[in-house]
Amino acid sequence: MAKIALLIGVSEYLPEFPALPSTLKDVEAMKEVLGNSEMGGFDDIKVLKNSNRQQIEEAIYDLFADRNKDDVLLFYFSGHGVKSREGNLFLATPQTRKGQRGIVTPTAVGASVLQGQMNDSYSQRLVVILDCCYSGAFTKGMTAKGDENIDIQAELGGKGRAILMSSSAVQSSFESEGSELSIYTKYLVEGINTGAADTDNNGKISADELHQYVSEKVYEESPAMTPQFAPVKEGYRIYLASSPQDDPKLQYRRKVQEILRKNNGDIDFLNRFLLEELCKRYGISSEEAKAIESEEMEPYILFRNKLKRYEEIFSQAVEKSYPFTENTRETLREIQSLLGLRDEDVADIEERFLPELSESNSEVFAVAKAIETSPQNDEIELLSDKNVDYTKLREFLVNKEWKEADMETARCMLKVAGREEQGYLDIEDIENFPCTDLRTIDQLWVKYSNGKFGFSVQKKIYQELGGTKDYNREVWEKFGEKVGWRKGDEWLSYRELFEDKNLHYMGHLPGGGIRGVTRESGIDVGSSIAQRLVDYNI
Repeated sequence: MAKIALLIGVSEYLPEFPALPSTLKDVEAMKEVLGNSEMGGFDDIKVLKNSNRQQIEEAIYDLFADRNKDDVLLFYFSGHGVKSREGNLFLATPQTRKGQRGIVTPTAVGASVLQGQMNDSYSQRLVVILDCCYSGAFTKGMTAKGDENIDIQAELGGKGRAILMSSSAVQSSFESEGSELSIYTKYLVEGINTGAADTDNNGKISADELHQYVSEKVYEESPAMTPQFAPVKEGYRIYLASSPQDDPKLQYRRKVQEILRKNNGDIDFLNRFLLEELCKRYGISSEEAKAIESEEMEPYILFRNKLKRYEEIFSQAVEKSYPFTENTRETLREIQSLLGLRDEDVADIEERFLPELSESNSEVFAVAKAIETSPQNDEIELLSDKNVDYTKLREFLVNKEWKEADMETARCMLKVAGREEQGYLDIEDIENFPCTDLRTIDQLWVKYSNGKFGFSVQKKIYQELGGTKDYNREVWEKFGEKVGWRKGDEWLSYRELFEDKNLHYMGHLPGGGIRGVTRESGIDVGSSIAQRLVDYNI
């Protein structure tokens, strides 16, 4: 049995891509912890820096070829991840370039190459760690082979595969302010180096424990970045490193982590006394304790710094440029993304500084203004081609009873389409949905939410993401994330839609009348509604 790793870092690129100086330091940091006999314990580690496609593919072949079934094989990449027009992931090399059709695929290493070599390997313990943008796309088309009879060995952990990815299929990965390492690799190294990733305290760090540790740390510093984990068979239990079980410093660190998570990154006076007593019990000096606390508080401090920076920028933007043009709002979104902040992270800031309305999209501001200045401003006429009464919907909206209004919207739409007995709408129903009723429902939502909710708001967001009438799973999932229907790889339950922390999303409602049908039947009703709004010029 052997533990073998291939670590690849690419920092130099053609002008199409920015340089990534941290990647080479990422590789060296990973080599240090994996090669340490008391931590990773890897027997053979090969490092490639700024290598071309052929060199990388040959190294991938060598990593997986001629291995024994009990060998643990680890592939790590830090650099730019790029996607083809079909959504397939490629690892960029120094020669990678873009053409008229997007990425020139022969200049990059396709994820399919790595997947193919994994499939041909005799090893039954394979680990892939990708610290790059869109790394979550790696699992697209992934297949696995191997013995179905899983035999867990205490020394090695589970058989299978473990794929750890720094971001989702539609997300960028971020740098870490003030650190030489990328944010993802920084916490990979920290989890192994300190032993804190050993969450069950059994002296070994498994793939799923390392993912859990890194995800929590990344969330504390940059919540818009959501690391992904894709275990195959028992791959989540592959042991990657050892950790000290009874180290007093590790026990103290875990208590500090617990306190910070419960208190949003702060240590109150009572917990300060608790930590002081623990220092005495564990024999930890004040200098050692301070160092541990500083390390654990760092992600919270960095997150607060990002919020403060966004607040400074946004307040100046309101002072100089409000109401925002579409270009101004797009620039603010880009700044927010670069800072690694989600819409919910900046919602309070935007509400505090916007003069009157609390919308976070300039196009939504325009919609609200149009309604404010329209003849129906005082009272929207409740028109219907199917004699549907929208009085109750208006009452719910006036009273900000969002869940009741959402359920009433679904009920009204089913009645308009004559689908009350079936309880759902299909694409044909939407394509034949009367313009009058669709406009009435939309105007009510937009008016009484001050431009925050409504089908027309959702349409603009959907189109900006590249959505069309044709179903596109990636766009639909990205839309779900944008309007707060989807977190990570999971769609929120109907109950979760109406939790306070989710209601601030622009375009979040109405949700039940279309999202539920989309999820249950697999039909993209939402994109059809968007197209219908275009046809009706709503």
